[in-house]
Amino acid sequence: MSQPHALPDPGRINFRLLHYFRVVAEEMNFTQAARRLNMSQPPLSKHIKELESQLGVVLFKRTTRSMTLTPAGRTLLRNVERLLDQADSALHQVQQMGRGEGGHMVVGMVGTSAWGGLIAALRRFSEQSAGVTWSLNELTPSQQIAALQKRHIDIGVWREAQQQTLPGLTCQRLASESIAVVLPLDHPLAQQENIPLAALQNDSFIVLPPHEASLGLYLHNLCLQQGFLPDVAYQVNEPQTLLALVAEGCGITLLPDSYGRIPWPGVRFCSLQQAPPADLYAVYRADSVTPVVQAFLERLRAP
Repeated sequence: MSQPHALPDPGRINFRLLHYFRVVAEEMNFTQAARRLNMSQPPLSKHIKELESQLGVVLFKRTTRSMTLTPAGRTLLRNVERLLDQADSALHQVQQMGRGEGGHMVVGMVGTSAWGGLIAALRRFSEQSAGVTWSLNELTPSQQIAALQKRHIDIGVWREAQQQTLPGLTCQRLASESIAVVLPLDHPLAQQENIPLAALQNDSFIVLPPHEASLGLYLHNLCLQQGFLPDVAYQVNEPQTLLALVAEGCGITLLPDSYGRIPWPGVRFCSLQQAPPADLYAVYRADSVTPVVQAFLERLRAP
Protein backbone atom coordinates (compact mmCIF):
# COMPACT_ATOMS: atom_id res chain seq x y z
CA MET A 1 0.00 0.00 0.00
CA SER A 2 1.41 3.41 -0.97
CA GLN A 3 2.01 5.90 1.76
CA PRO A 4 -0.23 9.00 1.68
CA HIS A 5 1.47 12.21 0.64
CA ALA A 6 2.44 14.41 3.59
CA LEU A 7 0.10 17.33 4.22
CA PRO A 8 1.48 20.51 2.65
CA ASP A 9 2.85 23.25 4.86
CA PRO A 10 0.45 26.22 4.48
CA GLY A 11 3.35 28.56 5.16
CA ARG A 12 5.06 27.48 1.93
CA ILE A 13 2.02 27.94 -0.31
CA ASN A 14 1.85 31.67 -0.83
CA PHE A 15 -0.97 33.70 -2.31
CA ARG A 16 1.03 34.39 -5.46
CA LEU A 17 0.99 30.69 -6.45
CA LEU A 18 -2.73 30.47 -5.71
CA HIS A 19 -3.38 33.58 -7.78
CA TYR A 20 -1.43 32.10 -10.70
CA PHE A 21 -3.46 28.89 -10.42
CA ARG A 22 -6.73 30.81 -10.39
CA VAL A 23 -5.87 32.76 -13.54
CA VAL A 24 -4.75 29.63 -15.41
CA ALA A 25 -7.92 27.79 -14.33
CA GLU A 26 -10.06 30.67 -15.56
CA GLU A 27 -8.27 30.97 -18.91
CA MET A 28 -7.57 27.25 -19.47
CA ASN A 29 -4.70 28.39 -21.65
CA PHE A 30 -1.16 29.05 -20.40
CA THR A 31 -0.41 31.58 -23.15
CA GLN A 32 -3.50 33.67 -22.42
CA ALA A 33 -3.00 33.35 -18.67
CA ALA A 34 0.64 34.48 -18.97
CA ARG A 35 -0.45 37.49 -21.06
CA ARG A 36 -3.07 38.40 -18.44
CA LEU A 37 -0.43 38.11 -15.70
CA ASN A 38 2.05 40.16 -17.72
CA MET A 39 4.68 37.43 -17.65
CA SER A 40 6.10 34.83 -20.03
CA GLN A 41 4.70 31.30 -20.25
CA PRO A 42 7.70 29.20 -19.02
CA PRO A 43 7.85 30.80 -15.53
CA LEU A 44 4.08 30.44 -15.20
CA SER A 45 4.23 26.73 -16.04
CA LYS A 46 7.03 26.36 -13.52
CA HIS A 47 4.94 28.02 -10.79
CA ILE A 48 1.97 25.71 -11.46
CA LYS A 49 4.25 22.66 -11.24
CA GLU A 50 5.67 24.03 -7.99
CA LEU A 51 2.15 24.30 -6.56
CA GLU A 52 1.28 20.75 -7.70
CA SER A 53 4.51 19.48 -6.13
CA GLN A 54 3.77 21.17 -2.80
CA LEU A 55 0.21 19.79 -2.75
CA GLY A 56 1.22 16.37 -4.05
CA VAL A 57 -1.63 16.34 -6.60
CA VAL A 58 -2.12 16.99 -10.30
CA LEU A 59 -4.30 20.05 -10.88
CA PHE A 60 -4.57 20.06 -14.67
CA LYS A 61 -4.93 17.37 -17.34
CA ARG A 62 -2.92 18.48 -20.34
CA THR A 63 -2.93 17.12 -23.86
CA THR A 64 -1.61 18.61 -27.05
CA ARG A 65 -5.11 19.88 -27.86
CA SER A 66 -6.88 20.49 -24.58
CA MET A 67 -6.49 21.34 -20.94
CA THR A 68 -8.94 20.59 -18.11
CA LEU A 69 -9.04 20.68 -14.34
CA THR A 70 -8.71 17.43 -12.43
CA PRO A 71 -11.23 16.76 -9.61
CA ALA A 72 -8.58 18.04 -7.18
CA GLY A 73 -8.11 21.13 -9.34
CA ARG A 74 -11.85 21.86 -9.39
CA THR A 75 -12.00 21.57 -5.60
CA LEU A 76 -8.99 23.85 -5.20
CA LEU A 77 -10.49 26.44 -7.56
CA ARG A 78 -13.74 26.65 -5.58
CA ASN A 79 -11.82 27.17 -2.35
CA VAL A 80 -9.17 29.46 -3.80
CA GLU A 81 -11.80 31.83 -5.18
CA ARG A 82 -13.33 32.17 -1.73
CA LEU A 83 -9.93 32.43 -0.01
CA LEU A 84 -8.55 35.12 -2.32
CA ASP A 85 -11.78 37.12 -2.20
CA GLN A 86 -11.70 37.02 1.60
CA ALA A 87 -8.04 38.03 1.63
CA ASP A 88 -8.77 40.93 -0.73
CA SER A 89 -11.64 42.06 1.50
CA ALA A 90 -9.50 41.77 4.65
CA LEU A 91 -6.65 43.79 3.13
CA HIS A 92 -9.10 46.43 1.93
CA GLN A 93 -10.50 46.73 5.46
CA VAL A 94 -6.96 47.10 6.85
CA GLN A 95 -6.25 49.90 4.39
CA GLN A 96 -9.54 51.59 5.32
CA MET A 97 -8.66 51.41 9.00
CA GLY A 98 -5.23 52.87 8.32
CA ARG A 99 -6.89 55.83 6.59
CA GLY A 100 -9.52 56.16 9.32
CA GLU A 101 -12.24 55.07 6.88
CA GLY A 102 -12.98 51.89 8.80
CA GLY A 103 -12.85 50.60 12.33
CA HIS A 104 -14.70 51.05 15.59
CA MET A 105 -14.73 54.07 17.88
CA VAL A 106 -15.83 53.86 21.52
CA VAL A 107 -17.26 57.19 22.65
CA GLY A 108 -17.80 58.27 26.24
CA MET A 109 -20.47 60.96 26.55
CA VAL A 110 -22.51 62.93 29.04
CA GLY A 111 -26.25 62.45 28.71
CA THR A 112 -26.92 66.07 27.77
CA SER A 113 -24.69 65.75 24.68
CA ALA A 114 -27.17 63.48 22.91
CA TRP A 115 -29.23 66.51 21.78
CA GLY A 116 -26.25 68.82 21.46
CA GLY A 117 -24.73 67.75 18.17
CA LEU A 118 -22.86 64.57 19.10
CA ILE A 119 -25.24 62.08 17.47
CA ALA A 120 -25.57 64.25 14.35
CA ALA A 121 -21.76 64.46 14.05
CA LEU A 122 -21.39 60.70 14.44
CA ARG A 123 -24.11 60.02 11.85
CA ARG A 124 -22.48 62.35 9.31
CA PHE A 125 -19.14 60.65 9.91
CA SER A 126 -20.66 57.19 9.40
CA GLU A 127 -22.36 58.31 6.19
CA GLN A 128 -19.05 59.58 4.81
CA SER A 129 -17.08 56.54 6.03
CA ALA A 130 -19.18 53.43 5.45
CA GLY A 131 -16.69 51.13 7.19
CA VAL A 132 -16.83 53.01 10.51
CA THR A 133 -18.88 51.89 13.50
CA TRP A 134 -19.22 53.51 16.91
CA SER A 135 -20.69 52.80 20.33
CA LEU A 136 -21.69 55.10 23.18
CA ASN A 137 -21.00 54.84 26.91
CA GLU A 138 -22.81 57.36 29.11
CA LEU A 139 -20.23 58.52 31.68
CA THR A 140 -19.66 61.58 33.83
CA PRO A 141 -16.71 63.80 32.84
CA SER A 142 -14.56 62.43 35.69
CA GLN A 143 -15.41 58.86 34.65
CA GLN A 144 -14.50 59.73 31.05
CA ILE A 145 -11.13 61.11 32.12
CA ALA A 146 -10.34 57.86 33.93
CA ALA A 147 -11.60 55.78 30.98
CA LEU A 148 -9.44 57.75 28.54
CA GLN A 149 -6.36 57.30 30.71
CA LYS A 150 -7.01 53.55 30.88
CA ARG A 151 -7.84 53.48 27.12
CA HIS A 152 -11.28 52.01 27.82
CA ILE A 153 -12.78 54.63 25.47
CA ASP A 154 -11.29 56.28 22.39
CA ILE A 155 -12.85 59.70 22.81
CA GLY A 156 -14.79 61.57 25.48
CA VAL A 157 -17.46 64.23 25.03
CA TRP A 158 -18.53 66.87 27.59
CA ARG A 159 -18.91 70.63 27.86
CA GLU A 160 -16.44 71.98 30.39
CA ALA A 161 -13.26 70.46 28.93
CA GLN A 162 -11.71 73.71 27.72
CA GLN A 163 -11.86 75.23 31.21
CA GLN A 164 -10.17 72.24 32.82
CA THR A 165 -6.60 71.09 33.23
CA LEU A 166 -6.42 67.70 31.55
CA PRO A 167 -2.90 66.18 31.80
CA GLY A 168 -2.16 64.01 28.78
CA LEU A 169 -5.48 64.87 27.11
CA THR A 170 -6.39 67.26 24.31
CA CYS A 171 -9.79 68.75 23.52
CA GLN A 172 -11.39 70.04 20.34
CA ARG A 173 -14.76 71.75 19.89
CA LEU A 174 -17.39 69.34 18.59
CA ALA A 175 -20.50 71.55 18.51
CA SER A 176 -21.44 75.09 19.57
CA GLU A 177 -24.49 76.01 21.64
CA SER A 178 -25.50 78.25 24.51
CA ILE A 179 -27.05 78.05 27.96
CA ALA A 180 -30.74 78.98 28.10
CA VAL A 181 -33.08 79.53 31.02
CA VAL A 182 -36.08 77.20 31.24
CA LEU A 183 -39.21 78.79 32.68
CA PRO A 184 -42.75 77.57 33.36
CA LEU A 185 -45.24 79.02 30.89
CA ASP A 186 -46.84 81.29 33.52
CA HIS A 187 -43.54 82.85 34.62
CA PRO A 188 -43.51 86.66 34.25
CA LEU A 189 -40.48 86.50 31.94
CA ALA A 190 -41.59 83.48 29.89
CA GLN A 191 -42.42 85.58 26.80
CA GLN A 192 -39.20 87.56 26.83
CA GLU A 193 -35.86 86.97 25.14
CA ASN A 194 -32.32 87.96 26.09
CA ILE A 195 -33.09 87.77 29.78
CA PRO A 196 -30.25 88.91 32.09
CA LEU A 197 -29.21 86.01 34.30
CA ALA A 198 -29.09 88.37 37.27
CA ALA A 199 -32.82 89.06 36.78
CA LEU A 200 -33.47 85.50 37.97
CA GLN A 201 -31.65 85.75 41.30
CA ASN A 202 -34.89 85.79 43.30
CA ASP A 203 -36.24 82.64 41.63
CA SER A 204 -36.03 79.13 43.04
CA PHE A 205 -33.69 76.95 41.02
CA ILE A 206 -33.86 73.25 40.20
CA VAL A 207 -30.31 72.08 39.57
CA LEU A 208 -28.11 69.19 38.60
CA PRO A 209 -25.55 67.98 41.17
CA PRO A 210 -22.51 70.30 41.19
CA HIS A 211 -20.00 67.47 40.98
CA GLU A 212 -16.42 68.15 39.93
CA ALA A 213 -16.11 68.80 36.18
CA SER A 214 -19.89 68.61 35.71
CA LEU A 215 -22.53 70.68 33.95
CA GLY A 216 -24.17 71.26 37.33
CA LEU A 217 -21.01 72.88 38.71
CA TYR A 218 -20.60 74.98 35.56
CA LEU A 219 -24.15 76.33 35.86
CA HIS A 220 -23.72 76.97 39.58
CA ASN A 221 -20.57 79.00 38.85
CA LEU A 222 -22.40 81.04 36.18
CA CYS A 223 -24.78 82.30 38.85
CA LEU A 224 -21.88 83.13 41.17
CA GLN A 225 -20.26 85.14 38.36
CA GLN A 226 -23.45 87.20 38.15
CA GLY A 227 -23.17 87.99 41.84
CA PHE A 228 -25.73 85.69 43.41
CA LEU A 229 -25.95 82.25 44.98
CA PRO A 230 -28.85 80.34 43.42
CA ASP A 231 -31.70 79.48 45.79
CA VAL A 232 -31.86 75.72 45.23
CA ALA A 233 -35.34 74.24 45.67
CA TYR A 234 -34.52 70.79 44.28
CA GLN A 235 -31.45 68.92 43.11
CA VAL A 236 -32.01 66.06 40.67
CA ASN A 237 -29.80 63.82 38.54
CA GLU A 238 -31.54 63.90 35.15
CA PRO A 239 -32.34 66.89 32.88
CA GLN A 240 -35.73 65.33 32.10
CA THR A 241 -36.60 65.53 35.79
CA LEU A 242 -35.54 69.18 35.84
CA LEU A 243 -37.95 69.93 33.03
CA ALA A 244 -40.83 68.04 34.62
CA LEU A 245 -40.43 70.00 37.86
CA VAL A 246 -40.21 73.31 35.99
CA ALA A 247 -43.41 72.45 34.11
CA GLU A 248 -45.15 71.90 37.47
CA GLY A 249 -44.07 75.34 38.69
CA CYS A 250 -41.52 74.09 41.21
CA GLY A 251 -38.83 76.50 40.03
CA ILE A 252 -36.65 77.40 37.03
CA THR A 253 -33.51 75.85 35.62
CA LEU A 254 -30.60 76.38 33.25
CA LEU A 255 -29.82 73.94 30.44
CA PRO A 256 -28.08 73.88 27.06
CA ASP A 257 -30.45 75.30 24.45
CA SER A 258 -30.26 72.07 22.42
CA TYR A 259 -32.77 70.59 24.88
CA GLY A 260 -35.25 73.15 23.59
CA ARG A 261 -35.41 71.31 20.28
CA ILE A 262 -37.75 68.84 21.98
CA PRO A 263 -41.33 70.08 22.55
CA TRP A 264 -41.33 69.72 26.33
CA PRO A 265 -44.85 70.44 27.65
CA GLY A 266 -45.36 73.26 30.12
CA VAL A 267 -41.99 74.98 29.71
CA ARG A 268 -40.33 77.58 27.53
CA PHE A 269 -36.65 77.90 26.70
CA CYS A 270 -35.63 81.57 26.74
CA SER A 271 -32.31 82.94 25.57
CA LEU A 272 -30.07 84.69 28.07
CA GLN A 273 -28.42 88.05 27.62
CA GLN A 274 -24.78 87.50 26.66
CA ALA A 275 -25.64 83.80 26.61
CA PRO A 276 -22.95 81.69 28.29
CA PRO A 277 -21.47 79.02 26.01
CA ALA A 278 -22.42 75.37 26.35
CA ASP A 279 -20.11 74.09 23.63
CA LEU A 280 -19.44 70.37 23.42
CA TYR A 281 -15.81 69.23 23.27
CA ALA A 282 -14.26 66.02 22.04
CA VAL A 283 -11.48 64.92 24.40
CA TYR A 284 -8.82 62.38 23.45
CA ARG A 285 -5.31 61.14 24.11
CA ALA A 286 -3.10 62.87 21.55
CA ASP A 287 -0.30 60.33 22.10
CA SER A 288 -2.40 57.32 21.09
CA VAL A 289 -5.15 58.60 18.82
CA THR A 290 -6.40 55.89 16.46
CA PRO A 291 -6.79 56.48 12.70
CA VAL A 292 -10.60 56.41 12.97
CA VAL A 293 -10.57 58.99 15.80
CA GLN A 294 -8.11 61.13 13.81
CA ALA A 295 -10.42 60.99 10.79
CA PHE A 296 -13.41 61.93 12.98
CA LEU A 297 -11.55 64.92 14.42
CA GLU A 298 -10.50 66.07 10.94
CA ARG A 299 -14.13 65.92 9.80
CA LEU A 300 -15.07 68.12 12.77
CA ARG A 301 -12.47 70.68 11.68
CA ALA A 302 -13.71 70.72 8.10
CA PRO A 303 -15.83 73.78 7.19
